Amino acid sequence: YAEAWFLPDAGDIPGGYATEGTWYEFFAQKAKALHGVEWAPGTATFQYPNTQRAATLWFHDHTLGMTRLNVYAGPAGFYILRGGPADAVFDSRTGRKAILPGPAPALADSPDAKYYEIPMAIQDRAFTRNGQLFYPDTRAYFDEYAGPYVPDSDVSPIWNPEFFGNTLIVNGRTWPFLDVEQRRYRFRVLNGCNSRFLILDFASIPGVRVWQIGSDGGFLPRPVNLQAKQQRLLLAPAERADLIVDFTTVSEGRFILRNVGPDEPFGGGEPQDDFDVADPRSTGRVMQFRVHRARAADPTTPPEYLQLPPVVRPSGGTRRRLALIELMSDFTDGPSEAHLGNVMGNPALGPATYHDREWASPVSENPSPGTVETWEFYNTTADAHPMHIHEVQFAVVNRQPIESEPDDNEGMTDNTSAHMASMRMSSGTVRAVGTPHPPEPNELGFKDTVIAYPDEVTRVRMRFTSAGQFVWHCHIVEHEDNEMMRPYRIGEVQPGQPTEMDARHGG
Repeated sequence: YAEAWFLPDAGDIPGGYATEGTWYEFFAQKAKALHGVEWAPGTATFQYPNTQRAATLWFHDHTLGMTRLNVYAGPAGFYILRGGPADAVFDSRTGRKAILPGPAPALADSPDAKYYEIPMAIQDRAFTRNGQLFYPDTRAYFDEYAGPYVPDSDVSPIWNPEFFGNTLIVNGRTWPFLDVEQRRYRFRVLNGCNSRFLILDFASIPGVRVWQIGSDGGFLPRPVNLQAKQQRLLLAPAERADLIVDFTTVSEGRFILRNVGPDEPFGGGEPQDDFDVADPRSTGRVMQFRVHRARAADPTTPPEYLQLPPVVRPSGGTRRRLALIELMSDFTDGPSEAHLGNVMGNPALGPATYHDREWASPVSENPSPGTVETWEFYNTTADAHPMHIHEVQFAVVNRQPIESEPDDNEGMTDNTSAHMASMRMSSGTVRAVGTPHPPEPNELGFKDTVIAYPDEVTRVRMRFTSAGQFVWHCHIVEHEDNEMMRPYRIGEVQPGQPTEMDARHGG
């Protein structure tokens, strides 16, 4: 939980400074009661039941207000679950268990071990001349705005609405290479970028064949041939893809996996037609594959014959209508904050009112354990947002065009504060128009992150099970860190949990 942060057990922290967040002690006592675990100063210990579907998961720091900095600095990693009925894959030709590419890296492997299942975390970074990580410490990096800052304007001096590094790294290495054989591989791919949407372009490798067999929440109901998408794969920040990449008919040689996503915020559309692609000399280059002759026959099942585990999507339940909102600054051309909020009324019946809520506002999403809900994300901004809901895996239902109209500043005077003027822009009306369209084929499994496109409502459906307090947010972590995150609670208030007043004043 974002307010359960803690500082190191250090001796140089000045007196009077908080060393832990409001929720830290609550979770420490919960861990002690449930598992007999004592948290030492500067530490936290968690236990996970791992009862969900086999899946490509990941974990990272989530400190309130500085997630962007901590994740950028490195605390993030894969968390891959295996086993269970949702991990049983069969060969449709024989009915017997299929053979997927493997093995994957494991502890105590020999230095010359060969891997055919490989996790790949793709991130963008920038470096100073002496090799240190660079991250901007001023808003001037984004739009050259040099002040005044809050409280004399509505602009934070240190928040950048997005960050785009000028290099790509894979598993911590800048523009690496991988020796591969002329056979099939399984790649577990993560977009771990702060803000960057990736469009991986396998078409730059002549002869390669790519199938997606899984997403955030495990296997898809059936393999998806990326040939239908010109061998391209769109991944928003935090999205994962489980891929079978077949190099069997690729010539021996060296080939670059390219990125044709934009070097700027993504709003949907196609490369070159709707936006300029990433710089082909830098952020357009992901990594190099060095293709060699196969050492032995490939025993794995061709992906077109994979019979994947069934996906039972939840049905029924109630609807909850939510808004994605951008507050534009009165002092510069860019935004001052990004918010989440609620939609009052039914936009399918006519204009409905939306209004924003801040992190410290009372919990407004409170499903009961065991219930099913459909959450509708009405995106009133100009950018696509990867929406992430903690604790659940959901099914993407559909998307539908919308029209939105923000409130204007009519009635504001020259004496109105910048903050109040911005607050006026955090409400408006929205209505659904046009015909809903179904999710993409590679969105038909379970997910925990979904792309909410501008001028659309994106609907997802999920079943809530675990009682407790969690969060939902945009996974552009620069957005998350400046108000595009909200707490939500499954079930009743937990005994001993901090009150909302505590959270507002002590988080």
